Amino acid sequence: MKKKFYIMKNILHITSSARGELSYSKGLSSAIVEKISQQNTISQIRVRNLVKDTPPHSDEVSIHEFYKHPELYDEQSKKLLSYADTIVDEVREADIIVIGTPMFNLGLSTPLKAWLDQLIRAGVTYVFDEQWNRVGQFKDKKVYLAIASGGRSINGANDYISTYLKDVFRSYTGITDIETYRIEGTMENGFIVDYESILKEF
Repeated sequence: MKKKFYIMKNILHITSSARGELSYSKGLSSAIVEKISQQNTISQIRVRNLVKDTPPHSDEVSIHEFYKHPELYDEQSKKLLSYADTIVDEVREADIIVIGTPMFNLGLSTPLKAWLDQLIRAGVTYVFDEQWNRVGQFKDKKVYLAIASGGRSINGANDYISTYLKDVFRSYTGITDIETYRIEGTMENGFIVDYESILKEF
């Protein structure tokens, strides 16, 4: 009888809506995490709520640290990059990353943008090769995007959020396996959420 070998998966679940438990993007991303848990052997699920633990924004002092090569970091760097180092470690340790975000003015939530700005760093999430091409350092990870919008796409309007996030992850982390699930029309009268229907092909 052959032994079965299970690969343990670590999940990083990121939420970024100010609506808390009423958030549809959080509901959808949580449903995705549940689906993943049903299909895989999960070692850890780490949740980072970007509203309750808001990422710091760059200022005149900290911005210079993000452009330093890691070999030049000093004690001030460690202090100013403390949050950034923490979320880099979380992404590095995750096998699967699930990101929930509402759509604001065709873009992603402010906390999520701030999280990305803390995450992406030369010499950390990407390096340059001899031809000066960027080489992402976090390959072989899977990202699921859970996007909620109050309205609906009209005439094939561009999905700025998933396109933007896919480009950022591909260019600056090396992550290319990214899947998007959307929930639309949440502001419509009588709207009823049906996560199972949205995830029926999961």
